[in-house]
Amino acid sequence: PPKEPILMCRSNNYPNGFYCSWHLPSPTYINDTFNITIIHNAKEIVCKKETPPKNRCYLQFQQVFSTKKYKVTLTATNPLGSSSTTISFEEFAIVKPDPPENVVAKPVPNNARRLLVSWQYPSSWPDPDSFPLKFFLRYRPLIIDQWQHVELSDGTSHIITDAYAGKEYIIQVAAKDNDIGTWSDWSVAVHATPWTEEPKHLTTEAQGAETTTAGTSAFVVPPATKISDSDVPGRNRAMALSLVVSLVLVVFSVHFI
Repeated sequence: PPKEPILMCRSNNYPNGFYCSWHLPSPTYINDTFNITIIHNAKEIVCKKETPPKNRCYLQFQQVFSTKKYKVTLTATNPLGSSSTTISFEEFAIVKPDPPENVVAKPVPNNARRLLVSWQYPSSWPDPDSFPLKFFLRYRPLIIDQWQHVELSDGTSHIITDAYAGKEYIIQVAAKDNDIGTWSDWSVAVHATPWTEEPKHLTTEAQGAETTTAGTSAFVVPPATKISDSDVPGRNRAMALSLVVSLVLVVFSVHFI
């Protein structure tokens, strides 16, 4: 048989309505059916189940700002038995927005300790003008585990002014109705690093001077070859020998003529 089902009801689009969802703490491996009944102000309300079945149903508030409690009973049944769960609540207690959307964090130009964070209302929140949200921002550098927090009563942006220069930050935002309900889950985390100054480049004059120096030093005229004084006697002996041979040849030629 099924164990006692786990039941939860929540309004993420106040004041339009709320939904209830459920699941079993452990599977039974056979077909289970669920029956849900909701009673408000002594009247039973039909909870429209989603299709295809997702173990969730949705209904509208019968009376906005009502102080009467809702009583919800869920019964799980299979061929081996049944089990049920009952919860009761006021409408204000189950208001919980979805997390803020499109969270963006950017460095602030020319400021090494600031980050500009912006976000949007959750798309499921129907009337931001009549039911504004407040926001909770948390941020920390990746090198530190401790979060810093800022609560904002209005607006959808904030400038972090105490960031560590050059350190990458992780940032998340949560939302809550100004007066009722609980905080949303945290938004998807975003990462950003504060502005850092670009390295300075060489001026045109400095680049020209460096190029000229490099060009001059790259082409060096090799030294002329110098004959050592010790080679002069050897060269003289060779010339004398050549002269003697020439004279012998001349005498020999005259004798035979």
